[in-house]
Amino acid sequence: MYNNRRNNRFSIFIAAIIVSLLVLLTGCASTKKETDLAKPVAEDSSNPVTVTVYLTAHYANPDTHCPIYEKLLDYQKENPNITIQFVSPKEGDTAEREAEIHRLNTEILSGKGPDLFIMEGNRLTNVNLFPDIEKSMMNGAFLDLTDVMDSNEFTAENFYMPLLDAGKLKGKQYILPLCFSVPTLTSAESVLKDSGFDMQAASKSLAATMDELLRIYKEKPMLVVTDFSMTSALSQPIIDYKNHTINLDTVSCRQTLAYEKEFRTGEISYEMQNGLFDSFNPEVVQDYFANGEPFASLDPSYMTVGLLRQCAALGIKTVTLPIPNELGGVTAEIGSYAMGNRNTKHPAEVKALLAYLLSEECQSSSAFADKDMFPVRRGCLKKCMEAQYQFSVYDASHEKIGQEDIENRKEMYGENLTDAQLDQLGTICDKINAAQYHTIWYRALQLDQSEDGGNLLSETMVQYWNDEITLDELVDRLTPQLKLYLDE
Repeated sequence: MYNNRRNNRFSIFIAAIIVSLLVLLTGCASTKKETDLAKPVAEDSSNPVTVTVYLTAHYANPDTHCPIYEKLLDYQKENPNITIQFVSPKEGDTAEREAEIHRLNTEILSGKGPDLFIMEGNRLTNVNLFPDIEKSMMNGAFLDLTDVMDSNEFTAENFYMPLLDAGKLKGKQYILPLCFSVPTLTSAESVLKDSGFDMQAASKSLAATMDELLRIYKEKPMLVVTDFSMTSALSQPIIDYKNHTINLDTVSCRQTLAYEKEFRTGEISYEMQNGLFDSFNPEVVQDYFANGEPFASLDPSYMTVGLLRQCAALGIKTVTLPIPNELGGVTAEIGSYAMGNRNTKHPAEVKALLAYLLSEECQSSSAFADKDMFPVRRGCLKKCMEAQYQFSVYDASHEKIGQEDIENRKEMYGENLTDAQLDQLGTICDKINAAQYHTIWYRALQLDQSEDGGNLLSETMVQYWNDEITLDELVDRLTPQLKLYLDE
């Protein structure tokens, strides 16, 4: 049974997400009229302003000095009239954290709360204040940032626009994505070449990529790592908030669910045959991956980066290809994102700070609340990847890291990405034609309880993977549940 053998990362993920605070803030509607907008306060303004910023405790830790924390401190130095005060619920104690999140929910619903929110990409209720960011946007929780877009040259020339478009509602901008990942297929160059993998055929669609892998598997059995949700690679989200539809019962979604089952639970699955692939172990990468075990790793790019760094350190030439959506383009998954509180008393200062987060300076410095993600601003990829590597190995707070720690980190993280690797990743980013937030449709939504008291959605998916129910039964069971959730 797949349920007893699924890989460790997915098991931990499912266990972490079944919590009770799913939609506490999806109803953050505010009847208060939005404050008239003013130009940002000049740097030499004598008016002291305190801006409260919601940022997960890990990233706001003064002992760690994450890039986002460093850049916010820089902003405070450059704007002496601005004081940034972090609002960071504690980590570790789930009950205590949930109590803090509940308190913040109550404050926001009463017209208060933090002025600005910087969120992690993973929408887990024990991590994020807004588990369903799109519902919160629909319900009017955030400040209108359209003028920030218009006055800061947020155009296709400077940004990957499908990502920014995902933060729009009825033509207005409410959420500013800060970083993203893309679904990728990575293999050792010599292995991919010797296999006869047809890159042109595979590039046509997600189904074409999977068919090409299955063709090679039938000719010469090999294994692949699949550690991403295939439905998140589709251009059409399962829950389409803007068009108010559920896309579970569509040809492309059904086809993708069938592929996902085969690649997660079938004989082609590396995880089923060998367990977890350790891409941070240089011996494993050198002795196994370089020789085609696994043949390829299919991951979100933030997971691929670690493998590519190991290969760079070991001199292994790699090929990274996009896993296309059903239209032949690439669907980006939004990582960290930021927005202003509609209730803020300091809209001009909040907007100025949000614009700063999307500046070339911040985007090149990896100033967002996620790891190994790509910047949404064009032309910043190389510097951003270098900044993330620098932080991973050395940490911004140099005095906290000993030489032994640095050497251990170098072994784990390899070296900076090569120019060839960066070029391949940049080419993939140029093909982005759609963007989604981190999927919650079966990994976080608590629509109902199963007969055993578990999460109906996640358990229904596992039943499908275990051949306990058919795809038709899965679609028939979950579609009405998802529609009820969308209609709430």
